[in-house]
Amino acid sequence: MIKVIAFDLDDTLWAVKPVIIRAEKRLDEWLKLMVPELLYDVTGMRELRHELVSREPELGKKITELRRRIIEQALRLSQIDPGRAFELSNDAIEIFLAARNDIEMFDGAEDAIQDLASRYILGALTNGNADINRLGLNHVFDFAFSAEQVGAPKPAPQLFNAALEHTRTAPHEMIYVGDDPQLDIDAAKRIGLHTIWVKNAERPGPGESRPDETIEQIRDLPAAVARLHDRS
Repeated sequence: MIKVIAFDLDDTLWAVKPVIIRAEKRLDEWLKLMVPELLYDVTGMRELRHELVSREPELGKKITELRRRIIEQALRLSQIDPGRAFELSNDAIEIFLAARNDIEMFDGAEDAIQDLASRYILGALTNGNADINRLGLNHVFDFAFSAEQVGAPKPAPQLFNAALEHTRTAPHEMIYVGDDPQLDIDAAKRIGLHTIWVKNAERPGPGESRPDETIEQIRDLPAAVARLHDRS
């Protein structure tokens, strides 16, 4: 019997590209206002990423901390005092995260989540840094784990294992809903979870496994869950 439904977030419940573009624009505007002597804009800061990850490979698994460190490095290279650079980078990442979690859900997503929350335990498993508390979803999602928290992004099994351990459920009692055929569907299938693929034109597949259900729009999710529930 299905007990838990876990969701990928970005590009499953909302389109992430416009969110990131807007968040980086807000960050860029804030930095220019607060630090007019800064020699880098957000685009220029990307050049610092490779250097930092080469020096500290573990940062590659910590996307929020990596972005903060990139900002701090850009400030230091602009001759900002190290102490002030550290403080400003922490303030800057808060500006970014506030905008990064200012999202617009796909049509029907909120209704689908509310519908399912009345019958199942819901949770989020994401490689990104969307935050259910900042998003205002903590009243319907019972748990949320990010790759940064567990130390490994999908398709590694750690996120799925964290959800199974947290909910004390077996793999066949959980559905994973995602848009990426490899990172979501294949990865969840390898753990033994049921899967529902939300089609994404930018990630057409195929993956190595077949999802248990495929939907065109997130609004169709409750019906897909009902079909899976009946078969389980």
